[in-house]
Amino acid sequence: MADEVAFGSKEWLDAYVTMYNSRPELQEALKDLSAKVAYEFSDRPDIPPKFVHIDKGVVTDYGEVDDESTMEYVIRANYDIWKSMTLGELDPMNALMAGKVKVTGNMAALLKHAEGFKQTFEVVEALPTKFD
Repeated sequence: MADEVAFGSKEWLDAYVTMYNSRPELQEALKDLSAKVAYEFSDRPDIPPKFVHIDKGVVTDYGEVDDESTMEYVIRANYDIWKSMTLGELDPMNALMAGKVKVTGNMAALLKHAEGFKQTFEVVEALPTKFD
């Protein structure tokens, strides 16, 4: 597919944010969330960690992580785990419970928004993505 973008790239993040912000139902699901959320590939130092700043359900800023200490949440997993979740082969909540995904931050608040975060993976699954 010609319009596929490389997973973990800046172009992929651009496409994700555009699609995320075009979904009012997703913004509604995360309307009481304001947080910077970082995503890291634990086994791929060649892919810089990325972040999205969600403010009242809308992504208002995003890019590469400069300072992890400014993030409310850091979500870490190996590349293959991210790939499996992106392809819809692995449920993110099951991956978290099995310890395949590590999260730092306020877990109670994160779980409060579990339905909204689940919807973010619908966006991820819809993106035309190419993998290594």
